[in-house]
Amino acid sequence: MSRLDDIQFPQSCQTLLDAHLGELQARYGMALWMITRVRDESLVVLRVHDNHYGLTQGHRLEWQSSYCVRMVEQGAPRIVSDVTGHPIYRDAPINQELGIGAYIGIPLVDRDNRLFGTLCALDPSPQPASLADALPGLQHDAVLISFLLQGALRDAREQRLNTFVEHPDRCDETGLPGREGWNDIFAQEVRHCRDLGADSTVLYLQGPADGDSVTIADSLAALLREQDSVAHLGDNRFGILLADTNEAKSRRVADRIRDALNAKQLLVSLQYESLLAGQSQAN
Repeated sequence: MSRLDDIQFPQSCQTLLDAHLGELQARYGMALWMITRVRDESLVVLRVHDNHYGLTQGHRLEWQSSYCVRMVEQGAPRIVSDVTGHPIYRDAPINQELGIGAYIGIPLVDRDNRLFGTLCALDPSPQPASLADALPGLQHDAVLISFLLQGALRDAREQRLNTFVEHPDRCDETGLPGREGWNDIFAQEVRHCRDLGADSTVLYLQGPADGDSVTIADSLAALLREQDSVAHLGDNRFGILLADTNEAKSRRVADRIRDALNAKQLLVSLQYESLLAGQSQAN
């Protein structure tokens, strides 16, 4: 039997992507390599291997100021060994934030072949012209990375559903996950937002002290999607996870929830919290 001690199965998609960025840097140079997701006119850094710029996971770059928007929307070159020779890059606003001498940018796509983000590399100094020869291999790398990310998103959807349905901590009255279950749902989604750029929102609903918690739970079940989760935190307080839903969309959901419960003579208050932005607001 052959020895497999030198082959280690990756513990997660993120572990594999981090290792791959390190390999790309060793192979092609460049001070920074990152995998980004386009979200609300921002490039959100999902994974990064940075020896110069100080960018970290979760950092947001303005999409319209970036090199990547010019690569994607204006057809600018995907590999530029010296940006001073390309006015479309040389004059980009991001140069006021980051000193860039060389650039690599390859689109990442989702299952419907729509833009997901980019595989991007930057260096403060111009690089040899031979860097352009890396394009075919890097485009292949981008396809593999796109596939890995879409698999990770699929796994995240399954994890949400499994945690909601199978968590052992259940409220005896409503059958929903209880406070411990909610803590696990919340922590899991924070990781999804961090690792995959998911833009999810939490609503905290407080019903009247004399309200029927079962009626509230049944109303929420009828209004929410399969990928959403709800937990009963006690005393007619409910936590609601709206997966992949930004604040604007969550406000529309909250309005529907409030109207449906008001029609049943249940006056409720709602508080918002964006897991990506880490901000909350009462309403």
